[in-house]
Amino acid sequence: MNNRASWDEGTTKTLLDLCIAQKNQLNWSDKCLTKLGWRNVYSGFRAQTGLQLGSKQLQNKLNNLRRAFLGWLALQNKSSLGRDTQTGGVSADATYWEQDQQDSQTRSQSSSVKPPPFLDELFELFGHEPQDRGTLMTAGGIREATPSMGTEGNAADLEQDPPASSARAMSKRP
Repeated sequence: MNNRASWDEGTTKTLLDLCIAQKNQLNWSDKCLTKLGWRNVYSGFRAQTGLQLGSKQLQNKLNNLRRAFLGWLALQNKSSLGRDTQTGGVSADATYWEQDQQDSQTRSQSSSVKPPPFLDELFELFGHEPQDRGTLMTAGGIREATPSMGTEGNAADLEQDPPASSARAMSKRP
């Protein structure tokens, strides 16, 4: 019996769209869906596709897409490499590929250069800087981060000495 999932463009797009919807609903941790997000994706995927794929198969597919995207993105950001505007792939001189071939015999040039499918969706899920955490959820709701230093909107002058504490004021009494 073969337990391998057969992924076509439609089912892959459905999985990515469901994951993006969960990320937009804040059911996303640093790198992937939360437990609640995965539960929603599992049930939504079964409802939309009618396929009875296991949770591990969905997770493995998303992880494989993430690895392909991050590998392609790393090549885009590597110095001395460029982007071929006609193919969307990575362009480099022959000496780079010779070194790359020596570094990794298992990876072929064509698979490491070619952009992964569903690039826009993958950018939406995984294409942020690690420091970019977006808006923050606080006790008062969702809002932009509050600056920790004085700004134009913050009237406190950081150059002034802080006001005397009540303990210091009490100790100076006669």
